[in-house]
Amino acid sequence: MRFPIDTARITVLAIGEPRPVVEYGTGQPKLTNDGKAVVKVPVLLLGTGDRTEPTTTITITGELPEIKSGAQLTCVNLTATTWSLRDSSGRERSGVTLRADSITVKQR
Repeated sequence: MRFPIDTARITVLAIGEPRPVVEYGTGQPKLTNDGKAVVKVPVLLLGTGDRTEPTTTITITGELPEIKSGAQLTCVNLTATTWSLRDSSGRERSGVTLRADSITVKQR
């Protein structure tokens, strides 16, 4: 399932530099079906209402954006997507992935 996230009420801060995702075992850059690179941006989400502010990554596709740690970010079409899979030992795993169409440094 995919759930849109209203970013008007939260602040997204970069807590590291964007990194390309690599294929497990090969170390080759992971690409989408249309050949775009998959990139993860480490972030801190402020204003979520949690007792401690969550840290996570947001996945985007395309060029590696120029983002420095500490920058306030703007996310276009941020969504939370649930996933589940069975690993090689047969255990069921599940989680949530944050994805955005794009991420840019917020202009002040």
